[in-house]
Amino acid sequence: MANVNDMFNDITKEQSFYKASEKKEITPFAKGEYLGHITKVVSKVVDVKNQYKARVYTYTVEVAEENKDKDFNYVDINGNSQPTKGDAYVGKRFLGKLWRFLEPTEKDSFESNSTGNTSYLRFCETIGVDCPREKRNIDGEDIEVQILPNLSDDDFLGRPVTAFVDLGRPWTDKEGKRRQYWDCKFCKKWEGGKKKTIKAGAKDEIPF
Repeated sequence: MANVNDMFNDITKEQSFYKASEKKEITPFAKGEYLGHITKVVSKVVDVKNQYKARVYTYTVEVAEENKDKDFNYVDINGNSQPTKGDAYVGKRFLGKLWRFLEPTEKDSFESNSTGNTSYLRFCETIGVDCPREKRNIDGEDIEVQILPNLSDDDFLGRPVTAFVDLGRPWTDKEGKRRQYWDCKFCKKWEGGKKKTIKAGAKDEIPF
């Protein structure tokens, strides 16, 4: 006589199996320059040290297919340097931050920090955004400055860049565990890189 399980399987025609999954070898991230495209950006205005005000752009760089032939060296669990090819990182994503310090108006109480905009100027030059030079009267003196634009999503999305990646600043989560992620520290030009079509809001995944 068939048991209950056999009778149930005959009625439902259902079958179940277990197959051991193959473990995918994970290559640790390596410090270095990655070819990629900016796939997402968000920005907000923040107070800095109760002294300055800045617009902070948080952007995501996704490693491109063209990165596959680059050479990298990662550090294994024993502290030894190991060589690997860049194809191990294609599709990986890293976060970067960009600060644009704002100029106060007559109604504002915060201070100017225009000398803190060096990284922003270099980023604009990297993605090909013009920063024209003008003469401005500052504290009674005529000084030549470069006008920094307020970048839009379209200025970021799809831009080819060479992202310099390294470990970010360590921090402690709510459970008291020490965390440290790999971040895009800055971007340089990707010579020969092609702009990619990216729809705003298309990438919502956490990049680590």
